[in-house]
Amino acid sequence: MKLSLFWELMLAFALVVAIGLGAVVILANQVTASEFHQMMMSGEGQGMLMGPNGMLGHGQSNLQQAALGRVNRAVLIGGLVALIAALVVGFFVFRSITYPIDRLTAAAHQLAQGDLSVRVVDDRASRLGSDEISELGAAFNTMAGNMQQSERVRRDMTADIAHELRTPLTVMRGNLEAMLDGVYPFDAEHLNPVLNQVNLLTRLVEDLRTLALAEAGQLPLEKRTTDLGALIQRTITSFEAQAATQQITLQAEIEPDLPVVEVDPDRMQQTVGILISNALRYTPPQGTITIVARSDRASVTIEVADTGSGIAPEDVAHVFDRFYRADKSRARESGGSGLGLAIAKSIVEAHGGSIAARSKTEHGTLLQISLPCRPDAALSALHQRQSALH
Repeated sequence: MKLSLFWELMLAFALVVAIGLGAVVILANQVTASEFHQMMMSGEGQGMLMGPNGMLGHGQSNLQQAALGRVNRAVLIGGLVALIAALVVGFFVFRSITYPIDRLTAAAHQLAQGDLSVRVVDDRASRLGSDEISELGAAFNTMAGNMQQSERVRRDMTADIAHELRTPLTVMRGNLEAMLDGVYPFDAEHLNPVLNQVNLLTRLVEDLRTLALAEAGQLPLEKRTTDLGALIQRTITSFEAQAATQQITLQAEIEPDLPVVEVDPDRMQQTVGILISNALRYTPPQGTITIVARSDRASVTIEVADTGSGIAPEDVAHVFDRFYRADKSRARESGGSGLGLAIAKSIVEAHGGSIAARSKTEHGTLLQISLPCRPDAALSALHQRQSALH
């Protein structure tokens, strides 16, 4: 039968005490016998053994045995008291160790059964301060919290995907049923809305695939030396017609002689395009979108700032979440899947960079990308600036 940790500790503790007690008894017997023999040889104990006729009696052996017996009894009594006291103290000490472990085990079983809300309450910290068991409990709580958050994200994503699929499918079904019932004629005018919804679904599926690959670290990147300034300018040019239609001004402030970077140009153009497209979606007519590109010694920074209505402070942290929309109805009407900024974040991080958002209500939004540049390219750019100054 396998014993619990508590009883294993108790038995081990009792065994140590018993071994110590046995060692004390053996040592006491040896010391007592040696001292008794030395005392008799020196004549200090002869008076106690002198018979009626003045001769030494035969009680030396008996006296020695009696002395040893008294020593053994004293040691055994003291040892038993010490053993009982040690077991009592050990009970409380070992219980304080095994009790939180038992609770942690019970919580782990609950977690395994699907209760992700379970947490371990650390009542040792108030008494004993931080220790290994408290740290273990804190690590368990962190793990459970992360699992609960992941499950919440999974459920939210499932609900969001279902919601995103329902709208185009409803439109497609309504139009097709109307054409089959003869309400609408079977012509290009009424087939175009169906085709548009199919395109939306295709884009959604492709965005989901791109995001899944990027988050799994499996997004294929064909990195090569890239002139980032030219790439940004090409991306801006591709949006000029749309901006003109919406009566929005695109301003480019690209620093000359930007250092070259090692990126996948197609993916990076996709990322910059996502930022500009997002800005166009939320900038009103007569507004302005400013695209800035600059560098320092270690990185290249790209900023896309708009003059839109901005984002509420409590929502800024969520702009890179899947299916986040600052204005749900307008974003869907403009064809947004709600995955663009999440994809941009994944692509930038796959290149070893970072992306951030800053926004104030009624003051517009700024999205900033920072990409590492090659050390030799950064040094070359620095020398070019110094030469230009001289």
